[in-house]
Amino acid sequence: MDLVTTGVEKYQADLLSVRAMGLTYTTLLSLVPFLAVTFSVLKAFGVQNQLGPVLARMLEPLGPEAVAITQQVITFVNNQQVGVLGAVGVAGLFYTTLSLIGKVEEALNAIWRVRRPRSLGRQFSDYLSVVLVGPVVIFSALALTASAHSHWVVQRLLELKPLGIVIPLVTRVMPFVLLCAVFTFVYKFVPHTQVRLGSALLGGLVAGLLWQVAGVWFATFVASSSSYAAVYSSFAVLILFLIWLQVGWQIILVGGEVAYLYQHPGTYHQRTAGGRQDVRWREWLALAALVEITRRHLSGQPPTDPARLAAALGVPLSSLEGLIEECVKGGILLRAAEPPGVTLGRPPERIAVVEILDTLGGAGPLRLAGGGEDQILGVLQRRDQAIRQALTGVTLSSLVCHPPRTE
Repeated sequence: MDLVTTGVEKYQADLLSVRAMGLTYTTLLSLVPFLAVTFSVLKAFGVQNQLGPVLARMLEPLGPEAVAITQQVITFVNNQQVGVLGAVGVAGLFYTTLSLIGKVEEALNAIWRVRRPRSLGRQFSDYLSVVLVGPVVIFSALALTASAHSHWVVQRLLELKPLGIVIPLVTRVMPFVLLCAVFTFVYKFVPHTQVRLGSALLGGLVAGLLWQVAGVWFATFVASSSSYAAVYSSFAVLILFLIWLQVGWQIILVGGEVAYLYQHPGTYHQRTAGGRQDVRWREWLALAALVEITRRHLSGQPPTDPARLAAALGVPLSSLEGLIEECVKGGILLRAAEPPGVTLGRPPERIAVVEILDTLGGAGPLRLAGGGEDQILGVLQRRDQAIRQALTGVTLSSLVCHPPRTE
């Protein structure tokens, strides 16, 4: 139960309900342009006929109204004359399409505590690859699955008793497998951080299961919501469509939370241990990260990525990113562009441990706001002076090469 509570608290802290609303609004604006671009790409590969059935399947929880919505959307898409839009119109069409993926990345980056999003160049190239390649792979797989029954080899296999039972079962399960694969792809490649395949796979499986359960629940809700049609009349379809979009985006974000918590179990352990990052824990984490970076520096290895560093230390990336940013501002670390990562800003023998603690605010000089003096301030100043004297001459280099003894 504590793990579920941790997930719920993180979901609320990340404001994912609000982000799901924003994604719902963005989807309404970019749905037709996105499908128009997808239709154009699919048409070039001859699999455009799969767009309608897939869209109808995704809207299946809306009940009989799903057919009307699908036909209306497909009509809008067919009416999009991409060839007569001109350069500006086509650019606007692609911008609207790419903005939807950008909003998805922004929401997932918030889950993964990513502070530095993709550059504009990376956004354009990565998003465009997803738009141009992703639909072709997905719809081609669906087309192959749908046409498998008509192949003579499959027909022969169906005549065999054991395989005749297994193959229809596999055919029914295949859409669910493809759905989980799409979610896994989103969790693996959309966040601008290193996501392990196992974490993305677990998130995709959970999101796929939730999608199926939510679909059954929503279909039941639509079947018993005749009063909504009486109140909202023809607007009832639009309202139900908006609700399903909201539910769908919340499921996708929940899957992202599951992937994050699985990859960073320290988030759960930190909560059960007290749920607060005090000064001593921040100092330990910063020094541990700097020692690891110093080891790589002394061995001639390239700069390390903060995500890899967090995984090596067994802590959430969110806990480490803020400390790295403070060290970068203090000149202790530098961000490298190629290969991307962080490295020491100066030789390790010139970086004193006291300087690091001052940068983190743990050993800086204390002064009263009004400039006055009292006995308590004097005690704290003597403590800081004692710490400075005890750490005189201790640098990152000496900390790595001659670690202090613990008795």
